[in-house]
Amino acid sequence: MKEPVVIGLFCGPKKPSSAKEFLGDFVAELQQLEKGFEIEGKTLKLELDTVICDTPARSFVKNTKNHNGYHGCDKCSQPGKYINRRMTYPYTDYPLRTDDSFENMVDESHHHEGPHPFHGSSVGMVSQFPLDYMHLVCLGVVRRLLNIWLRGPLNFRVPANIAERMSAKLVEMRSYIPVEFARKPRSLRELDRWKATEFRQFLLYTGPVVLGTFLDRNMYSNFMLLFSGIAILVSPRLSCHTQYAHTLLRSFVSHFGEIYGKDQLVYNVHSLVHLADEVQRHGCLDAFSAFPYESYLNKLKRLVRKPDFPLAQIIRRLSEMRITETPLNGASFKKQHFVGPLVDGLSVKAQYGEMACDKWTVKVSTGDNMFVIGNEICIIHNIVECSDGVYVVYKEFSEKSLFFTYPFNSEYLNIHIISQTSDILKCVKASELVQKCVALPHRDGFVAIPLFHTF
Repeated sequence: MKEPVVIGLFCGPKKPSSAKEFLGDFVAELQQLEKGFEIEGKTLKLELDTVICDTPARSFVKNTKNHNGYHGCDKCSQPGKYINRRMTYPYTDYPLRTDDSFENMVDESHHHEGPHPFHGSSVGMVSQFPLDYMHLVCLGVVRRLLNIWLRGPLNFRVPANIAERMSAKLVEMRSYIPVEFARKPRSLRELDRWKATEFRQFLLYTGPVVLGTFLDRNMYSNFMLLFSGIAILVSPRLSCHTQYAHTLLRSFVSHFGEIYGKDQLVYNVHSLVHLADEVQRHGCLDAFSAFPYESYLNKLKRLVRKPDFPLAQIIRRLSEMRITETPLNGASFKKQHFVGPLVDGLSVKAQYGEMACDKWTVKVSTGDNMFVIGNEICIIHNIVECSDGVYVVYKEFSEKSLFFTYPFNSEYLNIHIISQTSDILKCVKASELVQKCVALPHRDGFVAIPLFHTF
């Protein structure tokens, strides 16, 4: 399922004042469906998987203290500590909350008076309310780091001329960003207008390449702990290594406090120590992030043409879209040409410069032509439709080296510095493309980074 399915919409002049009013109808229907319902003679039961919210909404729905309160952590009972007009959580080894301890209100200071709207259902109020890394990491920790470097205390702030050079590097990378990214890199002067996808792009792709040249070694090493931990947790292939990612993120939080001060260990930074447990329970980070829902919410907002009856407008437009939508079958091709290159033995029907399929878009142009085939990083030179399937013609990079060695060798994440391609053209079926890469300019070559995120 590529997009969320709308089962209910709430509209009002402001945020709802009552969680019970907001969720009452939904919870009543959920409890009914949990008991079972019949379709075509079969009895089925519905179970709620997760409730995905940002931090203030999660506190509102669960009827608990806010994240800036003394007992605001969703996942552990660590009390907050007020430092320099900030609520911080400078420790990490307090008992974890459980569904049972939540329902029994073992930590009374964590709860507001009165029942939460899910009371009486089977929903786990801790286990089924995962931390959302879009708000927690991208809009929280990464934005905090950038603000410290650009606007923070002078001993952490990068000089203005260095910030300008960092911005220039980011802007230079625009033409190397694949079409799978919603936005191209922007200048740091526009930081206040950056969206969550841009902070994610900076954390997982452009940041590790740009910062190494300009940032203090300790600060860069600390950033690489965050990058490495999140890269592991966001990748479906690597997210099984949750314990190692947990170790990396704990180290990041510990070093973060040592470098930038204990007053910077706010809720978002502290919550990183709980993120690996969420992945252990729910799958890779994109399996329970707010990214697809925020994206779809923007789509819904664009369906409103006038201020009157917004809900009715959206429902009508969605109904029209469902009636008229046509399913996509297989790959689609663009930019047919006749100029090659080709390899011997192919029964060529047509050649193309672009192919779009379910996983990714393949092009022969810069930004979308770098892939992993087998265990090698390759550049695509042609897309060929043959009588027995679709092939890509490519060259392998013959020279590759490690991009970083801390906190581990970059080859563990399949990240390499690449520079020289082989002279030999090869071909393989397009179905054998393993992973798309982002290839960003670095010194005399490129840094090839696999696409970690899935949305």
